[in-house]
Amino acid sequence: MTPKEKAEELFNYYHNLIQDIGGELGQEILVSILARHCALFAVNTLLKDKHPTEDFNETYYYWEEVEHEIENYEE
Repeated sequence: MTPKEKAEELFNYYHNLIQDIGGELGQEILVSILARHCALFAVNTLLKDKHPTEDFNETYYYWEEVEHEIENYEE
């Protein structure tokens, strides 16, 4: 899965979760903002949990790209 596809997957997961919980209260712009923040939080947690010896492996760069895609994601 490309970083862009993973970013979309994370965003859509949180978007749908928040929309389902919020029901009628979920305004689309607010739901999108919250979904983006949740997805970024998940990626940032993964990046921070990496041990210093793992900082330069392909997985780390992959998640950095996912983070970049989420930051620039627009529905």
